[in-house]
Amino acid sequence: MESTAAASASIRDLQQMLDYLAAHRPALPRLKPTGIFDEPTLEAVMIFQRDSGLPVTGKVDHDTWYAVTAAYREDLMKYGPPAPLQVLPHGEFSAAPEQSGEQIAIAQAMLCSLSKRVANFSPCQADQTNRGGTQADLRTLQALAGIPVTGALDRLTWEYLTRLYHLFITRNVRLQLEKS
Repeated sequence: MESTAAASASIRDLQQMLDYLAAHRPALPRLKPTGIFDEPTLEAVMIFQRDSGLPVTGKVDHDTWYAVTAAYREDLMKYGPPAPLQVLPHGEFSAAPEQSGEQIAIAQAMLCSLSKRVANFSPCQADQTNRGGTQADLRTLQALAGIPVTGALDRLTWEYLTRLYHLFITRNVRLQLEKS
């Protein structure tokens, strides 16, 4: 019974990878990951083998599996979502007012981008120190989010800052790229 479940999971993994590859390879058919090696899966495997210079057998042997996984990893690097950036060194991090550091520099860059789209933020400050406009912007963000207004860059403030950044900057860039 366990080997059947493992085989089904492996087939589902194969189908998910082939389906992802199909998004950028028009010759490959789109697949629904069912865990069953059905006719559409066989067709996708054979097309992938043909296009990859492998023997067209329809069987997922060692060479086919590694070619699919290598192509999938390559496509993830080109088209997949970027790896999340872990800026705060641990959950209890806090850059108090007047403190300096790389985390503040990154927050300042995000606030600078946001200031062009959100009226509540001041023009850019890029001195890696939590003072002046940066501290005012962090306090504004905290007040708008309904969290304690400390002016510190802590984990909760970072969460709200990154959500705003994704909403107004990252998402807008992605939508603009999809339109063009």
